[in-house]
Amino acid sequence: MKKIIFLSLITLIFSSCSESDDIIYTSEITGDWQWQSASGGLAGITETPESTGESRTLVISADSIASYQNQVLNFKTAYTLENRTSELFNDTQEMLIQENGFRQIITISNNTLILVGDCNDCYTNTYISE
Repeated sequence: MKKIIFLSLITLIFSSCSESDDIIYTSEITGDWQWQSASGGLAGITETPESTGESRTLVISADSIASYQNQVLNFKTAYTLENRTSELFNDTQEMLIQENGFRQIITISNNTLILVGDCNDCYTNTYISE
């Protein structure tokens, strides 16, 4: 009987453990993302498609990210998703790291992607999925 209770307890403990909701998988970030706003920089400005007259789209595949401005390719680069210590927050954050080393902290909620540049005076960009 003790073995059954012990095994049941162990099974319950392991079945209740799950990976953190903070871990972002490549499949969650892939797709087309429409720009909604950007804020930050030295002046602390906020830009939107309405204020700039621009449309911006991120197309994220499993291994590359392409940025389009008014349907024209702005840049395309490889990226990785990694847990790194943030320069802004001094704690571990899930980051999108571009091939050139530029790091952005990732938050995904429902159909919203928020990318925060991990540096002083960087921008926070908000996108929604198409």
